[in-house]
Amino acid sequence: MKQKITLLFILLLLSGCKIATNQTSSLNNSSSPSQIESTSTLSDATSSTDTSSEEYTYLSSSEEESNSSIIEDSLSSSSVESSYYNEPRTLNLYAINDFHGSVIPNGDEVGIVKLGSFLKEQKKDGNTLLLNSGDMWQGAIESNYNYGNLLTDCMNEIEFDCFTLGNHEFDWGAKRILENRKRASSTGYQTPFLAANIYNYDIDTKSTGDYANLGDKYVIRTLENGLKVGIIGVIGNGQITSICSQFADPYTFKSPTPIIKQLSDELRIQHDVDVVILDVHTDQKSILEDSSSADTLTDYAGITKISPQSQSRYVDAVFCAHTHQTELGMVNGVPFVQGGSNGEAYSYVSIEVSPQGEVTCLDYSYYDTSSIQVAEDPNLSALVSSYKAISDQIGEETLGTLKSYLSYAQSLPNFVATAIAEQTLKAGYDISYAITNTGRSNLQSGTITYANLYKSLPFDNEIYILDTKGEDLIKEFNFDSTHMYRIDSQAIESSKTYRVAVIDYLALHRDVNRNYNYFPSAKIVGKLTKNGEVYNYRDITADYIRSFNETINGSSYLNSNVRYDTSKVSQTVRF
Repeated sequence: MKQKITLLFILLLLSGCKIATNQTSSLNNSSSPSQIESTSTLSDATSSTDTSSEEYTYLSSSEEESNSSIIEDSLSSSSVESSYYNEPRTLNLYAINDFHGSVIPNGDEVGIVKLGSFLKEQKKDGNTLLLNSGDMWQGAIESNYNYGNLLTDCMNEIEFDCFTLGNHEFDWGAKRILENRKRASSTGYQTPFLAANIYNYDIDTKSTGDYANLGDKYVIRTLENGLKVGIIGVIGNGQITSICSQFADPYTFKSPTPIIKQLSDELRIQHDVDVVILDVHTDQKSILEDSSSADTLTDYAGITKISPQSQSRYVDAVFCAHTHQTELGMVNGVPFVQGGSNGEAYSYVSIEVSPQGEVTCLDYSYYDTSSIQVAEDPNLSALVSSYKAISDQIGEETLGTLKSYLSYAQSLPNFVATAIAEQTLKAGYDISYAITNTGRSNLQSGTITYANLYKSLPFDNEIYILDTKGEDLIKEFNFDSTHMYRIDSQAIESSKTYRVAVIDYLALHRDVNRNYNYFPSAKIVGKLTKNGEVYNYRDITADYIRSFNETINGSSYLNSNVRYDTSKVSQTVRF
């Protein structure tokens, strides 16, 4: 092909013809590129053809689909191909991570309409790709109430090039992941879900099965300038412990590094991609020190090294997530970027590919979204308005009034533990402790709406009643993130059995070997329900707030109160 291009170029020069060259776009170029016909095939949807600003191909490499046909892109003319292959070509990448349902503007959170409008504007450049590194849905009533449908619809409207599953995508079980994966925009666009290292798992035999197919292993995009880009999506292998075990039990997250290397070679050798991007739901340190993989125990920079198979770097840029930090790093010329959380920042990487195929990072950084200047996209605004009209019906309810704020790390979880204890006692269980963990955000003073509470307690944790040994309780109370309401004034005895009310994440928590590790001696006695339905800890707390006939004083729920002081559980106290 390259020989044909060269011959054509020489013939055109000899005949005096001029070849039109296209400039690679700058960071903020918003001009509409020429229209190029594009085709796509998606593993769980009917193939469709439309006209857009870039050529693209969805590719799945799962075992079940390994024999499926692959649609290769072709450029619109050999003259364009000749022009681009004889000058450097540029790829611009924008990414968000850990958005956590931040649909509505709130302080430093600019909301999905403003952020999405900005990203959609960048996508008009045919040499730009948009990535999402996971934990998109879970976090506020506007997204939770529809199990992520709103934000999936927004991703499809924005036309993200990939969405790598994070641990919180599992908060409602795989059923909701599969439902969202099938959603499409009004034009038929579906954001590719990526999950290269997620495999089925038999919890009884503790054996790994075949590929789970909750997403594709990678996606390939062919840009307007002819660059062919492969994006691999993985989740950190240890994050199986960051999911409620009832939803995590059917799956395992394999060590990412060997999979990344294998897929990189596949992309470069079999599909002739020019650039390989890694979209990973974990931080830079964790992906570089993927120590569960034997070939990286002494090679912490493994994925940034040269592959002996492809003779190219395994990856050319890495977009990180999960730790809610802003990260910038460079290893062997490979940039690593993470853009905080909740849409407060976005990540950016610019890559140049020389005519000889050499890949160079031109720029990499993260940017505060508060400075974005963009006209709001009417389609995104309409999407949010239509969903919000539904969630507002319960979200706008006033529950009570708070005199001083409840902090997510101390007074709020203490308040929640109090609510759990009161409801458990009403249900007829004689418990010694009620136990929960930290909240997600502070509950501010003033009027408390159900939406406010949802933002602080976005999870749907159920309450289990356990009989467990005192030694389990003592170990659990050593964690700063564990909070309690104490009913038994006597010191905990290691060998004695206690009845406690515990949120399901803690009650059923498993370690990386899939053994119950927080309450290994526990026997499940029951579970709190309301009218025969699940009664989660947020709704228990909402009912507790409704029961107050006066303003709630947040300062009454500090650790200075002996009922909340976990450091004194080995002592007999007076209430």
